[in-house]
Amino acid sequence: MPRQPLIDLAGDGPNTRITWTYTDGGNHKHTRRSVYAGAISGEQAALLASKLTADGEFVPADVGMPMLQLVVNGFWHPTLDHAWHTLDAIETSRETSDADVDVAALADRWSALPDWDPDAAEAALAEDLGPPPEEDEDDEPAAPAPSP
Repeated sequence: MPRQPLIDLAGDGPNTRITWTYTDGGNHKHTRRSVYAGAISGEQAALLASKLTADGEFVPADVGMPMLQLVVNGFWHPTLDHAWHTLDAIETSRETSDADVDVAALADRWSALPDWDPDAAEAALAEDLGPPPEEDEDDEPAAPAPSP
């Protein structure tokens, strides 16, 4: 059965909190939550979930959401890094929105997406972040991931 995010629309909050996680090949993780203005509908939440891979993954850059690799490593590690993130939760929230688009615009981006493009996202990340400072014997990043 495909991995699905937690979808909790039972709250009475006026906004939507979306939580996603990046895990690199060395199992370093970073989770982010963003709050989007507007309460997501059941139909919109189902649309987001339907676009995920069987492992519950997506490429945030393809829909205008932040990629989390910089937070985890601070550089692009060609054997450990990738574009895929896991969508963890979609929930109504009373928190103040902090995203630069509302939930309707985000759902429109997901709806318009024909397919995920991890290659383009990885190329952009490699260019933006640059190579790792050096590698150790186990091909792990030499610098530890920053603390959240």
